[in-house]
Amino acid sequence: MFDRLGIFVIRRRRWVVGATILFAVLAGAIGGGVADRLSNGGFDDPNAEAVRAADALQDQFGVANPNLVLLVTVPGSVDDPAGKLAGMALTEELAQERGVGQVLSYWTTGIPAFKSEDGTKALVAGVIEGDEDHVNDRVDALSAKYTRDTRDVTVTVGGFAEVFRQVGETIEHDLATSEKIAFPITLVLLVLIFGSLVAAGLPLLIGGISIVGSFLILTVISEMTLVSIFALNLVTAMGLGLAIDYSLFVVSRFREELRNGLEVDDAVAQTVRTAGRTVAFSGLTVALSLSALLVFPLAFLKSFAYAGVAVVLLAAVTSTVFLPALLSMLGTRVDKF
Repeated sequence: MFDRLGIFVIRRRRWVVGATILFAVLAGAIGGGVADRLSNGGFDDPNAEAVRAADALQDQFGVANPNLVLLVTVPGSVDDPAGKLAGMALTEELAQERGVGQVLSYWTTGIPAFKSEDGTKALVAGVIEGDEDHVNDRVDALSAKYTRDTRDVTVTVGGFAEVFRQVGETIEHDLATSEKIAFPITLVLLVLIFGSLVAAGLPLLIGGISIVGSFLILTVISEMTLVSIFALNLVTAMGLGLAIDYSLFVVSRFREELRNGLEVDDAVAQTVRTAGRTVAFSGLTVALSLSALLVFPLAFLKSFAYAGVAVVLLAAVTSTVFLPALLSMLGTRVDKF
């Protein structure tokens, strides 16, 4: 099998390289906005008793747990006339927001737990209705609107909806930061290992293709089922790590065969036969292990299976097909610079 794969890669190297690059470009264009399509939820088991009880309370009695909380701080006391006026006005304003229901506050209920011990702070709680993605969209607008710091009142926004919104934004920001930091540092280390800028750039190229390709796959899957935004962290980490790991096998074996006196095409064929076989079985093993997460009912865990299997298989395929084809075109120029 791998003998035939090596021959195919050598004969169709231009087609393989061109098709892979085209796939990477399309994947980057389509999957670039994948973070906006993924969900901040997926932590609940739909068949769990707690979830069924919450659904029953919502359907039969219209009662739901508040997912938006405003912490209101006043200069004096929340029981002062000025504090009561500000609290009631804020409660009424939130109750009139589109998609927000069951708004309660210290000033409408008098519940002691809604007031701080020093009497300068009190809570306004509400329920943003809809599914998790709709809640995330609404809290994005509400958080900006209700975060206030004036002479009369200071308002900060909290609750589960706001926490998950901030977590999602942090993940998206951290992904971009990690890529800016990881790629240059990794390139420097690879140059030191390979002693060649061209050879050092190949693992990063494989990693980039694996990552953007996985983003495309997650974009497609998100159209059919819920995919957690936390899966993006796994894609970036595993995509870069496995691409470097697999590429080190392939590139090192190719350069070794060249040093042993083989011609370029013979070195590529031998590389696919040996290192390619190792990479393929390693990728298959890791992918099968990650697919075990599919048995769990939580969408959060299933998302890691989607992301993990996608990035592992892409890293393995590009390392055993695209990379040998590219090495066949580069030949001895792999040692340049």
